[in-house]
Amino acid sequence: MIRAKKKFGQNFLIDQHIIKQIIDSINPNKEQSILEIGPGLGALTMPLLNKLHHINVVEIDADMVEFLKKNISPSKINIYQEDILEFEEQGLSEFDFIIGNLPYYISTPILLKIAKSKKNNAGLFFMLQKEVAERVAAVPSTKMYGRLSSMLQYFYNVELLFDIPAEAFSPVPKVTSSFVKFTRKNPEKLTALNDDNYERVIKLAFQQKRKTLKNNFKDILDVTDFINLNIDSSLRAETLSVKSFVNIENYLTRKKLSF
Repeated sequence: MIRAKKKFGQNFLIDQHIIKQIIDSINPNKEQSILEIGPGLGALTMPLLNKLHHINVVEIDADMVEFLKKNISPSKINIYQEDILEFEEQGLSEFDFIIGNLPYYISTPILLKIAKSKKNNAGLFFMLQKEVAERVAAVPSTKMYGRLSSMLQYFYNVELLFDIPAEAFSPVPKVTSSFVKFTRKNPEKLTALNDDNYERVIKLAFQQKRKTLKNNFKDILDVTDFINLNIDSSLRAETLSVKSFVNIENYLTRKKLSF
């Protein structure tokens, strides 16, 4: 019997009703390509293959890889035995959907890696810790809104689909999960002049969350700059929309201000 490994943050989905809900939400057609992150024992992989000709998976655990090889015909599955954080950016651009039950301890770096993969237009469907899900979907001026919200919402429309109780997994985690859909925005709506600078702006804005924009952008933006941007410098970052952060990035980039 294969046991879940703590070091990989493994919790196997076992609730058949939830599995059906997830498959129905993704609802792929046979011609579409899917990359599944961390398939484990194939709780989603196998039912998805009833709807697909073929599936691609990334799995770091050698025991899981062996299990999948034994239980799924090689003509139906392509297995990448590696860490998703090491997966080539070019490879991520080849899929219509990227899905998975993301380990809680690395969900944020995985989300940011995929978001920043410039050629990747895949729709994303992920099980996330409910708190992380609420952060990625949070709106400005709410407690959960922060760096992750404003980073991911620049690239995606985010939709919380439904919660998944801890009892749907084995072993049972200590937290509730949520199933979240990320739809890539049309490239025309990604108006930051420099995506890397956009990320720097977000990091600066939220570096000390309780401080004002004036303090966090000290020595970079002065009173006149904030007037030009039509942004109140006494506000905190959590009150600003993605559009406002884009405006700051474009302003800094156009003026070639170093930060």
